[in-house]
Amino acid sequence: MIKILISSCVMGNKVRWNNSTRHYPELHQWAQDKGIELVPVCPENELFGTPRQNIRLVQVGDSVEGRMGKEEVYKQMIKKSRELFSRHPDARGFIGLANSPSCGISVGVKNRGSVMKGTMHLTSPVPSCEANQLRTEEGRQKFLNRVLKHHASVAQLDRASAF
Repeated sequence: MIKILISSCVMGNKVRWNNSTRHYPELHQWAQDKGIELVPVCPENELFGTPRQNIRLVQVGDSVEGRMGKEEVYKQMIKKSRELFSRHPDARGFIGLANSPSCGISVGVKNRGSVMKGTMHLTSPVPSCEANQLRTEEGRQKFLNRVLKHHASVAQLDRASAF
């Protein structure tokens, strides 16, 4: 069985900043049909609990900050994202949530004039996407192909290092 980490709110858990969810129930059936274990993760909930203030990414000079009210939390989010992947070294993919400062691929950054990857995508050692990219069978298959290709290359490296 292939393990894929997924934003906890996409799995239906109320872990978003305002205690809500962004549930994509069709992903449960897809994963079951394909022999995929979906493991819910949420760096923001683990760090700050739910409910909490929302977090905004802000460009400050040459660096990006994550502001939760007046508190700067970006470094904590990066560290927690890395920790989540290290807890699951057998994970072969990650599915995030659009616009989330931790789980979005294309997150707006105030004062920057452009977007950037959220912390889970920045630190991901595996193929990643957003749940909305998996709304169609074509999108799900493209992501699964990337995951399987990555899985095969990891298995090949494991076999090579065994000698």
